[in-house]
Amino acid sequence: MSDKWASSATFLLIAATILVLVACSQFEPRDKRFYYRALWNFSLREDLAELDSEFNGVDFGHSNLYENLLLTGGTDIPALEERARKETLAFIATKPRINPNEEAIAPTYMKLAWRAQNTFDEAHALHRATYDIMASDEPDKDRAIRNVLAYYQESAYAITAKRLDHHRLDQFPFSKTFRSRFPLFNATIWSYHYLQVAVYDPLQAAPDLVAKTQAVRPILTTYRRYLAQPPVAWTFMPLTAELSPAFAARYPEIANIFDNLHMLHDNISDILASEQVPTWDAKRTEIYRLLNAYYLASADAANPMILKDQEHHH
Repeated sequence: MSDKWASSATFLLIAATILVLVACSQFEPRDKRFYYRALWNFSLREDLAELDSEFNGVDFGHSNLYENLLLTGGTDIPALEERARKETLAFIATKPRINPNEEAIAPTYMKLAWRAQNTFDEAHALHRATYDIMASDEPDKDRAIRNVLAYYQESAYAITAKRLDHHRLDQFPFSKTFRSRFPLFNATIWSYHYLQVAVYDPLQAAPDLVAKTQAVRPILTTYRRYLAQPPVAWTFMPLTAELSPAFAARYPEIANIFDNLHMLHDNISDILASEQVPTWDAKRTEIYRLLNAYYLASADAANPMILKDQEHHH
């Protein structure tokens, strides 16, 4: 090979390398943790399969929403209120036995804001762990739940266990965009959150599996009614202390994590739907600004959204 061709080949190789590095600068490391391992893992799936399948539907619904908001620009009402919402309801109706692969459902969103999604995933794993413990025959459930909380809080993606000012977190320029434009889908999302927190007190109080099965059935009936007739009159998301006050009093840090998680869901839905955050890059930047400044536990020392003890949520 002549010096001329060698130089050209070297130049092309360097140029290709630069292009790859520039392209990869938008990618993030996938530093996902394994779930907390214990004998009670998957107890909900094995012993309360009816409730477990509903939670699998919840996982699909969030991802399907975000993918469709991103791909449609958040302005196509029929695409969200009719097609995407009905896709979610159809998936829920299949009573899925395992939780879906959310990256396959929302590949575009996962590329846009993987760190935010992993924050969701770790908090959802905490949800699942607490359900499993309550459904299991674990003799020291209190100790198991506190161990799971400690494991969760070791993560760089842990949501703050402090009470956040949800009222202020719902007053950004883009806030309420999603619920105003897509009231049916928003009410469906809030119905999911109702189910996720309403089952804690009944599960905690029931002495055995038969009693737990009976205790959650009225909640499932209410939840399914909400799916059929979304509660569009609701003005704010359900809170753990309102629906499971005994659980929230016993585990206030976990209750705060779940409420903050659900507020973060609302913020991201609004960002994805809002024309005030017009480009994908701007949406990614704003999602990460909120995540880093207000939601991650690593921001606790400087987080202005943390409520004082005497203040209320909203």
